[in-house]
Amino acid sequence: MGEVGAFKFRVGGRQVQLSAAQVVKKLRGFEPGPIQSHAVEVAGITYPVKEAFAAATGLDVLDFNTNQARSIFKKLGFKVSRIG
Repeated sequence: MGEVGAFKFRVGGRQVQLSAAQVVKKLRGFEPGPIQSHAVEVAGITYPVKEAFAAATGLDVLDFNTNQARSIFKKLGFKVSRIG
């Protein structure tokens, strides 16, 4: 049985299951890089959306696009924004 609140999706040719709690856990202590244009806020820290999604899922940033990452973060309840 999957984790409560987990969202299943297919991206980068892989089936992935991710919950908001897993995202918070994976990004804890992860140092965010510079934000170019899209950001996600996780536990009070703002991350570049693709960098955060890669860290949370283990996918390479080339295996998904920004819109996919933004959409999934939104479905998980995170605040996603565009900078600039």
